[in-house]
Amino acid sequence: MNAQERLLAIFLDLIQGKVLRKQTLIDTYQVSANTIQRDLATIDLFLGELADAKDSTLSLGTINRKTKGHYHLDTSIKHTTLTDEELLLILKILFASRIFKKEELNCLTQKLYLLLHSPNKVRPFLLNEQHYYHGVSNIDLLQPISIILEAITTQRLVEFQYTKNNVTKTFQRVPEDIFFSDLYFFMICSSHRAQDDRDFNQLNKFRINNMVNLRLLPQRGKKQYAERFEGGILRKQTALPFLGNPITLIIDFFYDPVYVLDRFPDSKIVKYHTDGSCRIEIQANDGYGVKMWLLGQGSMVKVISPNHMKDYILADMKKTFDHYK
Repeated sequence: MNAQERLLAIFLDLIQGKVLRKQTLIDTYQVSANTIQRDLATIDLFLGELADAKDSTLSLGTINRKTKGHYHLDTSIKHTTLTDEELLLILKILFASRIFKKEELNCLTQKLYLLLHSPNKVRPFLLNEQHYYHGVSNIDLLQPISIILEAITTQRLVEFQYTKNNVTKTFQRVPEDIFFSDLYFFMICSSHRAQDDRDFNQLNKFRINNMVNLRLLPQRGKKQYAERFEGGILRKQTALPFLGNPITLIIDFFYDPVYVLDRFPDSKIVKYHTDGSCRIEIQANDGYGVKMWLLGQGSMVKVISPNHMKDYILADMKKTFDHYK
């Protein structure tokens, strides 16, 4: 084995997460301690250049020498590549989302399959879902998403046609963010506290798969920082993708409370009742998504406050009851 081959072998062992012993390296490669030190210094130099590269997306850190005579990387390749188990979970989530049309999803899955170390072991867990997959979108999503991302980055307007309830209008909007929830990617154009879906002309949340003739305009638009969209807050406040003002929702729940606590992270049980139900306080919003979730719980839930949420649920239940008269 020549010097280049030895250097490469040591480097490969390091990036695979192995802890190398100086004496073992000396014995394995039949070289002096000084030679091993020079090899490690060369690898360290390369790692530094890799980390400093302007377009580098991979940094493996430096060689850790804290334990005398032992060497390992602070960040091995194990921490910068996906395992088969991680890839399986990502693929499962993609199939469950139903967000992409089948052809686009197949393209994505093939790219992820190429990263598998043991594809023959992983693919059997996905074949059935891939065979029966039916995506919601009938267009390729990556192209319009790239336009929206460019508009967000440059704070420019986009123009597009959008249809709702068989009515089509042309909109110009400054996108704030892209948000995924419940089968769809949405282009968001307002704060998470805004009201949506009340007036078609004032829409500020659009399903990307329903946007037609999307194009980037040269005009720029800027919104106040205080009015920014915060998707992380919205995701905690609602079960479905509807904007709304923050509220403290108090309910009595007549089933396992874990379904409420998991759905709304900022929720807590404040009281247990003798009938087995519990009172839960939820930091939510007053958007249509929370209202639909409450209606979907049927007899398992009773809204205590705020009153306008309780009144909405009662009025909607009465309308539903009237359908069956």
